[in-house]
Formats: sequence, C-alpha cells, structure tokens
Amino acid sequence: MPKEDCKYWEKCYQKNVAHLEKYMHPPKEMEIENSTEATSECGLLKEKEAPKRKTPTMEAKRQSSDDESTDLTQKECTSASSNQTVSAESKEIDTAELRAEALGNIAGKNYMEILAKRIKFSVQAEYDELLRSNEFIRHKFLVEMPPDFYAFWKFACSLKKDSTGEQVLEYFEKQFQLLLVGPFEFLAGRFHKATIREPGDYLRHWRFFYDPPEFQTIFVRHDSGVHYGYWRDSPKEHDCLLMARNDAAKGCKFEFIAGSAFDAFLHYLEKDFKSTPFTAAAVAATRKALQQFISVNEIKIEKLETLRKRRNAKVVAKTLHEAGIVVPYDGKTQVGYRPLTVSDGELKKILDFFVKAGASDDSGDNEEVKAAVIQKLQPVATAANIAMDECDFGTALELGIDLFCSGRQELNSLVQSLLVPAYSLLSRPQFIAISKAHMEQRRKSHKLSIFELDNTSKGSN
Repeated sequence: MPKEDCKYWEKCYQKNVAHLEKYMHPPKEMEIENSTEATSECGLLKEKEAPKRKTPTMEAKRQSSDDESTDLTQKECTSASSNQTVSAESKEIDTAELRAEALGNIAGKNYMEILAKRIKFSVQAEYDELLRSNEFIRHKFLVEMPPDFYAFWKFACSLKKDSTGEQVLEYFEKQFQLLLVGPFEFLAGRFHKATIREPGDYLRHWRFFYDPPEFQTIFVRHDSGVHYGYWRDSPKEHDCLLMARNDAAKGCKFEFIAGSAFDAFLHYLEKDFKSTPFTAAAVAATRKALQQFISVNEIKIEKLETLRKRRNAKVVAKTLHEAGIVVPYDGKTQVGYRPLTVSDGELKKILDFFVKAGASDDSGDNEEVKAAVIQKLQPVATAANIAMDECDFGTALELGIDLFCSGRQELNSLVQSLLVPAYSLLSRPQFIAISKAHMEQRRKSHKLSIFELDNTSKGSN
C-alpha cells in the first residue's frame, strides 16, 4: 500500500521512524540521482511524480530569472519598437495633414468645382424629367391647368397643321398680335432648350405689375399691358374658374370676361384686337373654325353669367381691384370675415397721400407724408391681425390685397405681414410663394418674359 504524502513535504522536521514509514517525503538529490535506474513500477512512478513536487534549484531559479529578464527585455524592445512605430505613424499622419493643408486651396477648389458640376447635373436631370409631362406646369407655376386650356392649345395647333409649337406661337402673334404665354409656351416646347433659372423667375414669368397671386396670364396683346388669364380664388380651384382681363397701363382693376379660354379669345378678337381690312377674312375664318372645333370635340363651356353668379355668392369683400375675394365664411356664426375698420373710400383717401408725397419737391416733406400715411394705416392693419387671430382670415387678406393694389413699394413689408399669414391659414401656400417672388421684382414693364432674361444674359456675355 503506497504511503501518503506528508503535508509538510520538504519542510517536515520530524525524524520519527513511524512517521517516516507512514508518510512519503521528497528524496535527497543524491538519492534521486542513484534511483534513476530503478526498475520497479512504483519507483518509476515516484521518479516521475517527484519532480513535480521538488523545489526549484538555483539553476532553475537562474534560468527562470534569465527567462523573466529575457521576457522583460523583449517587452521593453517591443514597447520601444511600438513607440517608434507610433511615432513614425504620427509623423506620417502629420506629414499627410501638412500636405493636405498645403494643397487645401487647390484641392478644395477642385472639390467645389466637382460638387458644383454634380449639382448642376442633378438639377438638369430633374428639369429634363419634368419636361416629359405636364407636371412641369404644376412644379414651375404652382397651379394646374383646366381642361379647356389644353383643348384650346389643340385648336391653336389645328390652325397651323403640321407645324411646330414655336410656329403656332409665331402665327398667333403675327396674325392676331396675340401672345400665347406661360403654360402655352411649355406646350410649344419653348422651355425645353431654355436656361434653367431660379424658382422665382418662373413665378414672375408674364406676371404684370397689378396681378395678384389669384391671377395667371395666358394671353397678352403684343407690346401692351392688356392681358387675359385664369382667376383662381384657391390654387386648386376647379369648379369656379373664370377668365379675367386687366390693362396694367391703366391700373389695378380686373374684369371677368369669359368662362373659358375659347370665349376669352373671342372676347379679345372683338374688344382688343385692332382689325384691319386685310385681317377681316382671317378673323372670320378663325371664328368659324373655333365654333366647329368646339362642336366636333363636344367641349362643354359654361356661360360666364352662370360662373359669375356662382362665385358672387361666395365673395365676402369687393377689394380695390374689384374682383373681390373668396374665403370660407359661416353665415350663422359669422366666422371667416369681418369688414375693415375703414371703408374702401376712406382707404383710397389715405393711399392718395402717397401720390401727393410723390408730387412734392421737398424730399423732407415727402418722407414725413409717407410716414404719416403708414401711421394711419397701422391701426387698420392691427385690427385686421386681431380679426385673423379670431379666425376671420378674410379681413387680413382683403387689406393685404388692397395695399398690394396701391403699388406702393413703401408698403411691401406691411403687405407681406398680412398676406403671408392669411394665405397660410387659408391653406393657400402657393399664393405665398407667388406673392413673395412677385414683390421681390415687381416691374411695370411690358417685357416680362423669362426668355427676355435669357436674351439679356446672352447679350451681356
């Protein structure tokens, strides 16, 4: 039976024979050397087990110490090498940064040029995509055209069969001194090769001095302020769309003259076209062709009186342009509109002071009069804003339109402070964009085409 290992092992101090016979102790070095040739299985086992428990010798300690020293040296070398690597990398990074900084201006310039080209390419791609459908009209002019508009373009093209869109426009201008403008020019392909411009330019395209956001021009008498267009009380108006006329040279007054583009064209031939004996036959033939086109294509055209009566039932205020404004109004609760604190006559008298100020030779008196007019208008504007806070949005819209119709640049900020919140609360954001773009560059010129800007740019180059 094998002896148990002494729990004190090499530290055991007992010499008792009984203890030595009962417990196993580590052999002495000499005994270990002499016992290497033992053949018994127990002896071999003991020989194999003994080294596991023996105390390391000095040589082993030295070897361990040398190993630790070697490990430490290797660690130090590794650490040093690592530090040198980091240092080298830092130097490389610093050098790269310095190089980038040194080339910053050139690299930055090249990057901006590349970015500008990519943006231009993206804008051009979007523009080309819009040109493929009538979505271009809604995107650039912020409104949708009614069916009679597209029908009239087909009629116009029928007068010049096998002609390009550009040739159709030229025919109307030459034959009737009438420009088909705005969305007609898109249908004719005129925008397809035009310079891409900023959004406001499209909104100002053929927008005359007194045109409110509700009005969109489609016909213009050559070289004059006489123009016809659609009147929309809301950007998405479809049920009560009227054709209106204005002569920008005479003032801000608008009149409703037709219920469709066809009747508007007939009104133009009768009232505004300067006919001569040489054009009488062409006018008669065109009238006949128009009636035949309407009949053959079964185009339904509502009468002007029917549309006007329907709209008049919704008008809450006349306004200075005499077309009136339409806003949601509850007759029972009387919420939606309340009259201004001054009448139209009183408002006109206040605004007339601007005319007197303009006729004054003394600039000092001029400025004093303008300040006095604005001071008189301020309480009216304050009352309109209070009305708007109480859901009478039509009041601020009426005053904003009236001040717009005055044409006074000094009132631009006051006009915007009324129209922007009014259109916003009436859910007519398209009119906000149109009014802002118009008032940024409001001109009394008759040359209001976006293509005039292109020609000017080419001439300056």
